[in-house]
Amino acid sequence: MSVFSHRERVQTILNHREADRVPRDLMGNATMILDDAYVRLRDHLGLAPIAPMRKGTSANYYDERILDVFDVDFRRIFLEPNQSYNAIAEEPDGTYTDIWSMRYRKDGIYVTALNHPLAEAQEPQEVEAYPWPRAEELFLTNGLRERARERFFSTKHALVARNPFSAGLIDRACQLMGTENFCLSLILRPQVTRAVLGNILMIYRQVYALFLEEVGDYVQMVETADDIGTQNSLLISPEHYRQFVKPLEKELYALIHEKAPQAAVFRHTDGSVFPLIPDFAEIGIDVLNPVQTSSQGMAGARLKSAYGDRITFHGAIESVGADEEDLESEVREKMLTFKTNGGYIFAPCNHIVAAAPQSIIRMFAAAERYGGY
Repeated sequence: MSVFSHRERVQTILNHREADRVPRDLMGNATMILDDAYVRLRDHLGLAPIAPMRKGTSANYYDERILDVFDVDFRRIFLEPNQSYNAIAEEPDGTYTDIWSMRYRKDGIYVTALNHPLAEAQEPQEVEAYPWPRAEELFLTNGLRERARERFFSTKHALVARNPFSAGLIDRACQLMGTENFCLSLILRPQVTRAVLGNILMIYRQVYALFLEEVGDYVQMVETADDIGTQNSLLISPEHYRQFVKPLEKELYALIHEKAPQAAVFRHTDGSVFPLIPDFAEIGIDVLNPVQTSSQGMAGARLKSAYGDRITFHGAIESVGADEEDLESEVREKMLTFKTNGGYIFAPCNHIVAAAPQSIIRMFAAAERYGGY
């Protein structure tokens, strides 16, 4: 079989055909390396320090030198945060407040929300009165189209419009309202829920339109995210998802497909989401991440058999920090399960939290051994 370029390989796999090998991904949405593990890997590889690409999260580094080491097929294009977006108000106690009026504290490797500014909202009018940020306050696009065009023609990598938001519609609503209040409001205050989700969607639509009007001609994948699964079930019922969230997601994905018609829509959600995968395919999701096969009902063979011709699965490797034998066994098994007839992108299942450098290196070495066609 002939050797494919990175971009050709990705496009072939996304079209559910076999290429020369399975594409590999890292340092995208839900495939970042948390800072401590990143620094250890960087130093192990003998790479000089670089500046973080963001702050206020537990994974702040995007380093294409590491992507080169592991022959990763994707490169990200980022929206640049506006100065006001980065003007995080930091307090002497280490807490900070962002542009959404959310207050946070760094707790070890994680970030904890300390307030929920819409927790007490009882009427839609209170939601409308909230100081919602505007797209132009959040991000800049100066020179973005030129940079994307240059990357497209100067490299053969598959280009990805990096998710500009860590939180999706449900995630953001839970942050603003508190998860318990959000879930209760689906039943007790549905108009408040609709108002919160509707305002979030309006901002997200504006931002994705701003982004993709600049880079849509050049990207092969556009990232989105919204967690709706737990380890054993859905966060909300399928009925509530279809009533409150699905129509809004459909609207967002339609905009993405319009602005980047040749690109696949990538959707991240943790957990047990098997009952909703037909809904995801129906509303325009092409790539599902992170494929937690250890979650209830998410066995790899079941996913591939049921939806392998409609959805490209991205991730699935959960043993990054495990011993060498377990990691080798999982990579071999997941490749055998998912790679037939394309439709699989190799990546860690969610962020790499605390794995040793040698474990990350072994993971990609195993991908080289078992990922060929």
